[in-house]
Amino acid sequence: MSVAAVPSPWQAAGRVLTWLAAVSALAAAVSAISDVTQAGDATLVVQTWRMYGLFLCAGLFVLLALRPRVHGAVWALLIADKAALALTAAVYLARGGAAEVASTIAWDGGLAIVLTAAYLMTRD
Repeated sequence: MSVAAVPSPWQAAGRVLTWLAAVSALAAAVSAISDVTQAGDATLVVQTWRMYGLFLCAGLFVLLALRPRVHGAVWALLIADKAALALTAAVYLARGGAAEVASTIAWDGGLAIVLTAAYLMTRD
């Protein structure tokens, strides 16, 4: 009879962070539904794309929370995506700003940091 391995406190904390990222992305995706339904012709496709992206991220975060050691490439892609979004928003801010740059820097930059921490915590 084999005994199931008990995750270390660090691994457990990394999984909790990943679950929080999943719940946050799902909440953002659900809230984006109203953005899509209220969007005009000029922004309808962009808002829809954003909403689908948020649902995709939520699903990917769930995969990582369930099996963090299996999906190394998914970790890398998501961390790179969130860091790129924050960096791009910072460049836009330096050039005089654009809509939502401050919140993008905060949310996506923060998420890149949280995901990096969760990745490191869930490694062997």
